Amino acid sequence: MTLPIAEQIAARTFPAFSLERLLKTTFAPKEGQRLCILIDLENPADIKDFAFLNNASLTIQKHAVESFHKPLNGEILAKMGLKGGEIFAYKLTGGSNLDLPDEAFDPSGKQVSLSKDVYPNYDIILCISTYSATAPLTAFAKQYGFLGATLH
Repeated sequence: MTLPIAEQIAARTFPAFSLERLLKTTFAPKEGQRLCILIDLENPADIKDFAFLNNASLTIQKHAVESFHKPLNGEILAKMGLKGGEIFAYKLTGGSNLDLPDEAFDPSGKQVSLSKDVYPNYDIILCISTYSATAPLTAFAKQYGFLGATLH
């Protein structure tokens, strides 16, 4: 006897999250490719020295650091033969799929241009943000030739 669909779905189990598995199955990265992370902040300069982590309400951005940035730089990049692992913050757009600002900051406090310093210099860009950036990131991926994913 076959269980009803709802019971079949409820009975399914999934493996624990694995960033390495996500990267392999989604991007099939090649050795030497460069990867970075984008996050959004009301004040993107708050990425300096990761000051934004002191704000308990920024759970998405904290997740970006704890579940993506730290593991990448801890062992995953080296294990997979990838490079980069940088993280940049841009200004919160206020809604899903709105244009992304060009100005961003890195944890040293340096201002960068997404169109000059980020998009053309990375092969894989993970955007972990409050609002979906799928539409603008897809357009930039076509223009600059990187692979991207948004996780919001």
